[in-house]
Amino acid sequence: MATIATDATVGTIRVPAEVKRLLMAVREAPLLAIFILLGLVGVAIFADIIAPYDPTLPVKGAKYFAPPFWMAGGSLQTPLGTDFQARDVLSRLIFGARVSLIVGLMGTLVAGSIGTTLGILAGYMGHWVDQVVMRLTDAWLALPSLVFAIFLATVVGPSMWNIVVILGAVYWT
Repeated sequence: MATIATDATVGTIRVPAEVKRLLMAVREAPLLAIFILLGLVGVAIFADIIAPYDPTLPVKGAKYFAPPFWMAGGSLQTPLGTDFQARDVLSRLIFGARVSLIVGLMGTLVAGSIGTTLGILAGYMGHWVDQVVMRLTDAWLALPSLVFAIFLATVVGPSMWNIVVILGAVYWT
């Protein structure tokens, strides 16, 4: 009669530590938020394919200020309705996701670059440079940021890249 040792393992697979860490990170990640952000990024990237109409041109046969399809007078031709120039609201939202992502990401990158550069400069140089950077930061934080951003936008003019620079200049602190 044969006996099998109790400590024997049959068919076990060794999983590398890196894979275990990756699986733990996936389990702990906020999946709903990740899927929403991935959906927004996907819509922004594929806006040319997804949008039913050109967002800058009126929809042929559509009324001005047409309501959404679930309201009286709405149609599935323009599911979210039309604006004052008979342009499709859904198409404008889809293309607006692209602009929003570019402005948000690039504004954060510009602000982070300015803040990181000044922080490294203050930390490395120390002494009076650190004091100057800190007083500059304190003075900048004393300004009402939204009012200052609106002021800068009126001075430099409306443009997507101007808004990126303004956001970086206002929120670097």
